[in-house]
Amino acid sequence: MTTLGHQQIIARTNLRPQDRFKNPKGYSLAVENDVYYCSFKIDAPKKSGIYQILINDQIVYVGRAKCLKNRLSQQYGNVSPRHPFNGGQIQKCRTNAKINVAICQGDNVSFEWKVCIDYVEQEKRLLEDVSNRPPWNKRS
Repeated sequence: MTTLGHQQIIARTNLRPQDRFKNPKGYSLAVENDVYYCSFKIDAPKKSGIYQILINDQIVYVGRAKCLKNRLSQQYGNVSPRHPFNGGQIQKCRTNAKINVAICQGDNVSFEWKVCIDYVEQEKRLLEDVSNRPPWNKRS
């Protein structure tokens, strides 16, 4: 991937936003999301493109976004108190929790991105070979 942007994550770690959720409708907490999360900001552009999450310079996830800034900072970088509950944003929680674990283990976590308008096709090409997909892109 031609890198047009790269940023290492500096995060607040071991946060539990789900403990702040008032839960007026009585949603149940998804068991797999009763974990710790982190909070960070990524200074990506408000443009479409593809991105990679790297841990110790190894690609662990490839994705696409209509707006890189929203996807990387607002979606992955912040888990709201409602998201870990059933009906919330499971993928966002899963990815943020994995980033939190990596940072807490002392790993270097960073994002790389490339601005492009054909982001769907570029992501598809990067993930075509199922045997070489990054570990966080593999379906179980």
